[in-house]
Amino acid sequence: MDDNDIRIAPHFSLREFQCPCCLTVRLQPELLSRLEALRGRWGPLRITSGYRCPRHNSEVGGVPRSRHMKGAAADVVVSRNRQELFCAVAREEGFESILPYRDRGFVHLAV
Repeated sequence: MDDNDIRIAPHFSLREFQCPCCLTVRLQPELLSRLEALRGRWGPLRITSGYRCPRHNSEVGGVPRSRHMKGAAADVVVSRNRQELFCAVAREEGFESILPYRDRGFVHLAV
């Protein structure tokens, strides 16, 4: 078990939000609570990107002021044919930014 293998909500662990290069985690409580509510309505969610340190954000081509670097964004795997419905449910749960990446199979959510 690593240091970030800690359950922080009924359906999420800290590890799901850690930066893959440095294992650091920053997570805004509002993001976690909205993801937990969304998970309750949608079902299991797989986070592919949570917090990103500046170096990792640059390596993946993230924008310079990415909300990922503030712990206020997560990318969630959603199949192309379900993204429209997923985005509608996420909107109802109060996410401020919802960006579907249909060609890449995920949706970016931010608070």
